[in-house]
Amino acid sequence: MLNNLPDGCVDLVVSSPPYNLGKEYESRQALEIYLEEQTTILRECSRVLKNTGSLFWQVGAFSDKGMLIPLDIRFFPILESCGLIPRNRIIWARQHGLHAQKKFSCRHETILWFTKSDTYKFNLDAVRVPQKYQNKKHYRGSRKGELSCNPDGKNPGDIWLFRNVKHNHEEQTIHPCQFPEDLIARIVLCTTQAGDIVLDPYMGSGTVAVVAQDYARYYIGSEIEPKYYQVSLRRLNRQPDENGYFPNLKTLRDYVDQTGQPIEKFRFDLQIGNKASERSQAKIYPEEYHLQAMEERLSYEEAAFGANLRNEKIPLDPKVNGNGKKSQSPDTTVEQIELRLWE
Repeated sequence: MLNNLPDGCVDLVVSSPPYNLGKEYESRQALEIYLEEQTTILRECSRVLKNTGSLFWQVGAFSDKGMLIPLDIRFFPILESCGLIPRNRIIWARQHGLHAQKKFSCRHETILWFTKSDTYKFNLDAVRVPQKYQNKKHYRGSRKGELSCNPDGKNPGDIWLFRNVKHNHEEQTIHPCQFPEDLIARIVLCTTQAGDIVLDPYMGSGTVAVVAQDYARYYIGSEIEPKYYQVSLRRLNRQPDENGYFPNLKTLRDYVDQTGQPIEKFRFDLQIGNKASERSQAKIYPEEYHLQAMEERLSYEEAAFGANLRNEKIPLDPKVNGNGKKSQSPDTTVEQIELRLWE
């Protein structure tokens, strides 16, 4: 497919190549053969990319019998050999992931951003997030009283915490490894304009194409697994199939929101209950929520570890019950009683 595309015809390449190698030969040899295959693909991706274009390549780690090789380290020189220029190494973090006993548990994957030249597109205004201190102002000088930060928001940075598409995620399809649509939207919006062309050579369930369609971009994709290709077509079609099924809950909810038809008339592929839940009942949190939750969790873990080292009392876990409800320590209860008495 790539060989049939002309030079410099796409504005953005976004993909996550399969890296669960599954080869039937010795692991290190399998890894080198895999990287040779990827080099061929990436050279073609570089060739078809416009001079103003970007490439985002999302990878994890190759693990075999306790050995772990971060694939971004191996991909970095490959991408440079294709004439591409590194811009960012983005960490896609998550609170949950693969557990380990003889090494630290894996809690992130990596997105490598390279460009074709120094004249690449980057529209920060399209992807700004709220400032940490939105009302902070200059307290002296000629700008005293003015906001000290951009009122439109700040740069989201290179640590992303979009929720992984797993159980209870409305975008989940039968594909085991999907991009979250919001993650792809950040990439598409900041590096392309309406009418640009987005390419995903490992399309999977079609998330990149769906997001491109949502924001008036053209898309090119390929997928060798027929059942996932059909999921892509159904997501792009946005209509129920002949049996009244949708590929995921999000597509179903979008359809009933637009048509006003009753939600119980339709189903989605992974539905378990008798009726799909309404969007008004869904708990869909933005990336900022997950970033804050992870920061709180890591802060607690560090505080507990430090207390252990110094033989101090370990602070109470604010979510010790495991149900998302904060637990009150006796000290907190006393403080709240005193506050009410003072009021």
